[in-house]
Amino acid sequence: MDNRFEEAVQDSQEQEVPEGTEDAAKEALGDTEGDTTRLNVRVPTPLYDRFKEKVESEGRTMTWVILQSIRDYLRE
Repeated sequence: MDNRFEEAVQDSQEQEVPEGTEDAAKEALGDTEGDTTRLNVRVPTPLYDRFKEKVESEGRTMTWVILQSIRDYLRE
């Protein structure tokens, strides 16, 4: 390796992923429900900023929260 960046990339690729991480990622992205479709929505910037701040403070992703909201809506 010629530079530190390449070494850092290699080190990160060699790290073991905690058990269940891949399943959690699939669940968060909805991969367990089959194919996915991209959904684009226009959101007012202040609302987006508040949403992003809240999900990050909870350790979640915007995708996870939106998918949960859609699932909850469909259950009603």
